[in-house]
Amino acid sequence: MKKIAALASLIALAAPTAWGASVELTINGVETASGEILIGVFDSETGWRSDASIAEAQADAATGAVTVTLDGLPEGEVAIKLYHDVDSDGELKRGNFGIPTEPYGFSNDAPIRFGPPSWSAAKFTLDGETTRHTLALR
Repeated sequence: MKKIAALASLIALAAPTAWGASVELTINGVETASGEILIGVFDSETGWRSDASIAEAQADAATGAVTVTLDGLPEGEVAIKLYHDVDSDGELKRGNFGIPTEPYGFSNDAPIRFGPPSWSAAKFTLDGETTRHTLALR
C-alpha cells in the first residue's frame, strides 16, 4: 500500500501544473471582416526569436476591433505576435524583402526596425488575474 501511495505522489509531482493567467486582448485597426486573426503567445526571448509559441489562438475578423480572451497562460513575462490572415490560408503573406503584406501586430505596439521587435519591447507581465491588453494592426 505504501508503494501505491508513493507512486501516486510521484505521478502528482510529475504532472504539469495548470496555468491560470488570462489576457483580454483587443486588436484595433481591423480593416476587413474576411479571414481570421491568428495569435501566438511566447514566454521567453528564445521562443520569441524562434517563433516557438507556448499558446496559439484564432479569432474571426470583424471590421474595427476584435476582442479575444486567452485563458490558461503562465504567470510572468509573455509577449504576443499576431496577424490578420485575410485569405485564410494559415500563412503570413510577405512581399519584397520579406515585408508582410497582411496586417500584423505585436504586444505593447512594440516598434519595428528592419524586422520584428525585440522581446524586451514586446513583453509584459501576467500576474494571475485577467490582464487587458490593446494593440493595433499595422
